[in-house]
Amino acid sequence: MKTEIASGGYHLGVIPDGNRRWAVANGMQASDGHRAGARKMELMVNWAVRHDDIRELSIYGLSEENFKRAPSELSNLYSIYYDGLSKLLNSKEMHDNGVKVNLVSTSSRRVPKDILEVCKELKKETKFYGNKVLNILIGYTGQSEIMRSVSSPMNRLKNLFFGLNEEDIRKSLGVKSTCDFVIRTGEEEADREAKSGFLLWQSAYSEYYHIKKFWPDIEEQDLNEAWSHFTATRRMRGK
Repeated sequence: MKTEIASGGYHLGVIPDGNRRWAVANGMQASDGHRAGARKMELMVNWAVRHDDIRELSIYGLSEENFKRAPSELSNLYSIYYDGLSKLLNSKEMHDNGVKVNLVSTSSRRVPKDILEVCKELKKETKFYGNKVLNILIGYTGQSEIMRSVSSPMNRLKNLFFGLNEEDIRKSLGVKSTCDFVIRTGEEEADREAKSGFLLWQSAYSEYYHIKKFWPDIEEQDLNEAWSHFTATRRMRGK
């Protein structure tokens, strides 16, 4: 599966790790960490929207495994997500830059109704946009996405008579384009390239970059340095 560059731009994936550990390190509650992380997510989205070389951005919001967290923490997370998504709905920058917004979930029945509703409205309001794409992954894991694609009625029928190819699977994925570059955060001693179920099919050939900070501590300069690393790596590979 070769890397695709969609209409003159790259697909960037983000695994924002460390909200809860940031809160503990600063003597705060987990909810404080998630709120601080939400502010940095706004920074991230605005940075990507302004970046001419980035056409698609996929953000890991909540994995299926995260549903096992304490109900009180999930309730706070859902409130933060709802507020952030509602803000996107009225974002002048998103509309001015023609950003299409998609909710990608492999367990949508477990996602609260108010979040599904605001995402439905976002999709409706941005469905005719095509300059950039923002995928928000909530209640998602790549394993489930691949299994759902393979077992879709169309693919089951085709597999029975003809067999499946990569294109058949790709067409049935929630995120269809190849992910070129994945940024992960977190204060670990060693660089982490753990995928945590993030876009497993789409990121098979992604470049990975680890920012050694908790997500709430990142700044625009960290994103610029990550992007410079990616473009330099691409240039070297082209020689």
